[in-house]
Amino acid sequence: MRFKVWLPFLILAVGGLGLVWLIKTRPPAQPIEAKEQVWTVDVVTVQPQAQHPQVMLYGRVESPQATTLRIPPFSQNSALTVTQVVYLAGDSVKKGDLLLKLDDNEARLLLEQREAEVQQLTAQIDNEKIQHDTNIAALKQDEILLNLAENHVKRVRQLEQKQASSQSAVDDANKALAQQQLSLLQRKREIRSHPARLAQLQANLKKAQAQASQARLEVERTVLRAPFDARLAQVSVSSGDRVRVGDVAVTLYDPKTLEVRSQIPARYQGIVLEQMQKNQLLTAKADWQGHEVNLQLARVAGEIQAKTGGIDALFTVTSQAELLRLGQFLTPILRLPAEDNVSLLPFSAIYGTNRLYKWVDGRMQSVAVNIIGEQSMPDGRSVGVLVRSEELHAGDQVIVTQLPNAINGLRVQTRIE
Repeated sequence: MRFKVWLPFLILAVGGLGLVWLIKTRPPAQPIEAKEQVWTVDVVTVQPQAQHPQVMLYGRVESPQATTLRIPPFSQNSALTVTQVVYLAGDSVKKGDLLLKLDDNEARLLLEQREAEVQQLTAQIDNEKIQHDTNIAALKQDEILLNLAENHVKRVRQLEQKQASSQSAVDDANKALAQQQLSLLQRKREIRSHPARLAQLQANLKKAQAQASQARLEVERTVLRAPFDARLAQVSVSSGDRVRVGDVAVTLYDPKTLEVRSQIPARYQGIVLEQMQKNQLLTAKADWQGHEVNLQLARVAGEIQAKTGGIDALFTVTSQAELLRLGQFLTPILRLPAEDNVSLLPFSAIYGTNRLYKWVDGRMQSVAVNIIGEQSMPDGRSVGVLVRSEELHAGDQVIVTQLPNAINGLRVQTRIE
């Protein structure tokens, strides 16, 4: 019985001694060596040289000779009917071509009325001149008649003194003399007032002629013609429309004066303005559905945009202008003057705004760079960045793989290793 009681304790004791023996006799643990991770990257070999930076811009086609024709004002009507539309949007027209016509019935009636007033006043002026010539001729006759009337009064008075004539005869002679004197005064007044009457009639004639010219102009306004050789951008009316004064009728532009307005970023403004002051030619190219559109910088705007700080540049179109339309958007690539000792790299090589990493003895080495501009990569399908740094030399290998944990001294291997 006692042996059964101590048996479990004996087993525990033997097991504990065995565990201690195993621990004492185990082989020593080998230390684990930490292995540094190596990142695989792509590299390119740089060859600093003189290259032309390129700047991708965003531009819109416009024309300095673009105009909007509106319904002109009329003195009698505020609304008219469009009777004919000759051309549609997209058509090309020559200077003076008929674009559209408005109902001119009321305008022509007004013109006939004004021309009749001119004819009436012209006749009145002619009549006034004839009347003046008549008055001049009649003045001499009036003077002769006045002289006869005066002599007649003298004879009648002499006869009265001799009692050979009655008092009524004297009165009749005096009355005839007074009437002739009054007639002569009226004739002289007519002659003296002739210049004033003639001037008034001539002024009225000028007024009537001006009104007739205005009416004639209104008749001409019922026909809208092309002010220059142009392409129609938009025709806003159709035959039968009822239009009011000031309504937009046609928008057109001269396709020979097309320009592309693009905003030059602030960082390139100094270069562009300096080249223009030196009268150096700056060119750009834009692709439009596989067609190369050549541009030439003509001038820059006179003010800087307050919101963006950019300045607008205006490019003349030197080729493929017939493919462009007013308001069309393009992405011109401006070619800047050559910069010495610059290297072309893909954008993936740049970290932040001014840093890249070289591959040196299997590790990343940080290099500060100045970004000079952009340029098309040799494949022609992508755009790279031009950089300059005193730490970049011909043959250096630059890492072009973006690593999220990039740091100076990080262990890397090239993909070809």
